[in-house]
Amino acid sequence: MRFLVIGSLNVDMLFHVPHIVMAGETIQSGGLKLSAGGKGANQAASMGKAGLPVSFAGKIGGDGIWILDLLRDYGVDVSQTVVSMDIHTGQAIIQIDGKGQNSIILNPGGNMEFTTEEISSILSSFEEGDVLVLQNEINLIPEIILRAKDKGLRIVFNPSPFDDGILNYPLDCIDLFFVNEIEGAALAQTEVAHDDMGYKAILERLSNKYPKAGIVLTVGKHGAYFKDLSVCCYAPIVDFPVVDTTGAGDTFCGYFLAGIYMGKSPQKSLELASIASAYAVSRHGAMQSMPTIMEVTG
Repeated sequence: MRFLVIGSLNVDMLFHVPHIVMAGETIQSGGLKLSAGGKGANQAASMGKAGLPVSFAGKIGGDGIWILDLLRDYGVDVSQTVVSMDIHTGQAIIQIDGKGQNSIILNPGGNMEFTTEEISSILSSFEEGDVLVLQNEINLIPEIILRAKDKGLRIVFNPSPFDDGILNYPLDCIDLFFVNEIEGAALAQTEVAHDDMGYKAILERLSNKYPKAGIVLTVGKHGAYFKDLSVCCYAPIVDFPVVDTTGAGDTFCGYFLAGIYMGKSPQKSLELASIASAYAVSRHGAMQSMPTIMEVTG
């Protein structure tokens, strides 16, 4: 079994600010740092650091090539990534306040310029039983889902950032969803929950709507849940000091998949992912902050 992430890659510009800027306000940043990001690249980095056999396929300009070197260092195969000198790499402006909370502005760049021919070429290297991991920061998602399902790939989908168009995607083809409480409520077409009873109601609604799929629901400081037709389980957060929450959800995704790949139960996989996410939020940056499998397992 091999893992393929088709997803976004961004050059992140991190501004450390006293508070998230308000409309009409100008504030001074305490620092600026260039970092590697994009949900696709982040999840691939997390999976690579967790020891999974993972390939990343993105679309970038020459300004993003340095991030491919970084991904290689994390154990990620980047040979499927499309590099074009006619486009620019996706960009993200990230504000991080004194409590570690963030606000993000994205410009997609090459992330939204995949062609059907490029997708066909990428998928041709993978076969039945392999796992495809997708987010919602690239174009052609419905086509990618259908082509991957036709090849017999198992499909993991993180519908982030969420928009109403996702409800028209061929979601019956998805084998595993990763959602937070906001995305989960939107996908379930219900109100956002704020307590255990509400989170379980979202899980139940999603499981009824997509009975063939497993659901991972992360709810920030309230922990994370998993549900499919045979099991429902929960893991609390591991309480580390919060420095920067950027990439925490992507870390969780990669390590949960690693747990399942290692033969762990959904419960143990949630616990593994919670430990990994705790390490990630205690450090600055996105993929750079993600722990290795040796750190997580001791």
